[in-house]
Amino acid sequence: MLSEEARIGKRVRIRADHPSTALRGLMGTIEKRWGHPDYVALDVLLDDGRLELFWYHELEEIAERRSSGTESHRTKRGESAPSGGGG
Repeated sequence: MLSEEARIGKRVRIRADHPSTALRGLMGTIEKRWGHPDYVALDVLLDDGRLELFWYHELEEIAERRSSGTESHRTKRGESAPSGGGG
């Protein structure tokens, strides 16, 4: 991941070559950016609830999968007919 790609709210995975074997492959969400824009440190809220600090180059972006049609199906099913005006 490049420094400028590290944005709050982005889903990330700790790289397989991270020095801490216990952290390798864990996933989380960027919560806060620290430092110089060209070399940021990032608070990452891991999926297990821990908040850990990483350098941008220790992370890789996760491509979020979107479920096809599920969102629109829920919306259509849950919609109510519009009311015909008031008065």
